[in-house]
Amino acid sequence: MIAEVIFWVTVGLVVLGALGATLSSSLIYAVFFLLLAMGGIGGLYVYLGSPFVAMMQVLIYLGAVGVLLVFAVMLAGPFWLRPKERGRFIKVGLGVALGTGVVIALYKGLRHHHWEAGPPHVSSAEALGRLILDEYPLAFELISLLIVMSILGAIMLGLLSKGRGKGDAMG
Repeated sequence: MIAEVIFWVTVGLVVLGALGATLSSSLIYAVFFLLLAMGGIGGLYVYLGSPFVAMMQVLIYLGAVGVLLVFAVMLAGPFWLRPKERGRFIKVGLGVALGTGVVIALYKGLRHHHWEAGPPHVSSAEALGRLILDEYPLAFELISLLIVMSILGAIMLGLLSKGRGKGDAMG
């Protein structure tokens, strides 16, 4: 009973964070809601019995990527000085249409798929580390790439925001 309550509270945090991140009109609040969703996903990992993956979720996404997103927002400058965007209805309609298309494609593609059991449950951090680095290095490399891209994005936003006020950003 209590496990179900914890599960649904955690799912509620993830959904609240995701909705807040997508529907917020303030960019900094959107980042904070995104961090809430990422923290909730870490809680779901704990609930699923994967404390190592939960800790990596917290360290990598809440720690590294979250701080980089906040710095990128702070370096980007004042958003209230930019002109208002137009065509919001078209963008929302396009997003709904694309999202519906992706859901339909996934449903049609995975409907007749034969699902097999994954790798055996790994109980120690050492065995999980060996499994990640020996058997599945692509996931490890993609996480590294995500962090590098976040750093480059923060640097570029900082350079571009400085360039708007004083001539060219690169020189």
